[in-house]
Amino acid sequence: MSIPTIEVVWKRATDAFCANPKDAELVKPAFDILSAQKGQLQKYFGIQHEDQATAYAVIAWQELEDHLRLMNDKETYPRLGEATKTFFDPSASQSMVHVRPLSEPFKAFEAPVTEIAWFTLKDGQSKNDLEQRVDALMKAILAGGPSNGVVSGAWGPTVEKDSLIGLFLGWQSVEAHWEAVKDKTISDMIAQIQTIASVDLIHIPLTKW
Repeated sequence: MSIPTIEVVWKRATDAFCANPKDAELVKPAFDILSAQKGQLQKYFGIQHEDQATAYAVIAWQELEDHLRLMNDKETYPRLGEATKTFFDPSASQSMVHVRPLSEPFKAFEAPVTEIAWFTLKDGQSKNDLEQRVDALMKAILAGGPSNGVVSGAWGPTVEKDSLIGLFLGWQSVEAHWEAVKDKTISDMIAQIQTIASVDLIHIPLTKW
């Protein structure tokens, strides 16, 4: 099977979802609609570890065009938006990014905790250089294996911004991630990346639908 396109969508969570972020019943109305769409593969949901207030849905599509077809469906897409109101606060703004990972990402999503990192290239810097550095960083982290608490990883460019790269890393815990990046080789690689890109990351314990 070809590597899927990953939709990452996030928005302030409803009070009900904040209270029960693993409750599949809260996402069921929306996820049932998604399941009926051509090319829709796996789905995951959860709440951001850091703020305990931002709901995330991570949705795999066989092709980007499969999701775009849904977004252009004037009957189904509004119905999907209504169905998300059980976990996405309808009064909040929504963010969405599509990532084209270069390797299979599902093991990272199915780990106890998923790190999502966004690398935004600074003006005048080389995208190819950033891609090489992110790839090297991921491989160095994965080389640590189970003893470092890392499970799996995948990275790739994004559809929305040519200057943005997404990285997914699965960890046994948030603490395992922070412990792993204390390694001098890893921390030096991150510092080098930060000279050419800004880095934003969050953690989510995702639940597979």
